[in-house]
Amino acid sequence: MVFLIIFGVGLLLTVVTFVIGELFDLGDWGDSGAEIGDSPSPFSSRVLFVFLTAFGGIGFIGQTADWPVGGSILAALAGGVAVAGGTFFLIVLPMAKQQGSVHLSIDDLLNLEAQVTDEIPGSGVGKISVVPPGTGTRMARAARSRDGNLIRAGTAVRILSVGPNTVTVAPLDAAGAQVPPPPKP
Repeated sequence: MVFLIIFGVGLLLTVVTFVIGELFDLGDWGDSGAEIGDSPSPFSSRVLFVFLTAFGGIGFIGQTADWPVGGSILAALAGGVAVAGGTFFLIVLPMAKQQGSVHLSIDDLLNLEAQVTDEIPGSGVGKISVVPPGTGTRMARAARSRDGNLIRAGTAVRILSVGPNTVTVAPLDAAGAQVPPPPKP
């Protein structure tokens, strides 16, 4: 009966965690050494709850098959570790690796080619889109013209300076040559 209760609690917590997300996540265990770099912990709530479910289920099977109590416990431990380990290495880690973030400094945009998506008026702000190398993600930024001239949508430009809210751009010439950066004060 104890194994069945453990199975039920583990299954309930697994389902609740799945439905409402990371509310019950036990964190990265601080400095205990349980963390693996930026990867999720093998002691995360979802892995522990899967262990409880497998432990209880396999223990209950052993108990109903009239195994000795020690045999049921050992089988339950081995099965719980195997299922939780499989969950961690075959599901949790691969999913975490797919969610890797791209760390992009705003200065990484400097000297990149971009395209004007919203016309940049001579004395105003328009919008450009740029794909920083290695990200595969298109991002939009507010942009100003370096020389105060109108830059039409669709024009290829080079990012010459980067500020907190806007970038300064200049159109590429017809041959696509680089526009020299502005002189430094």
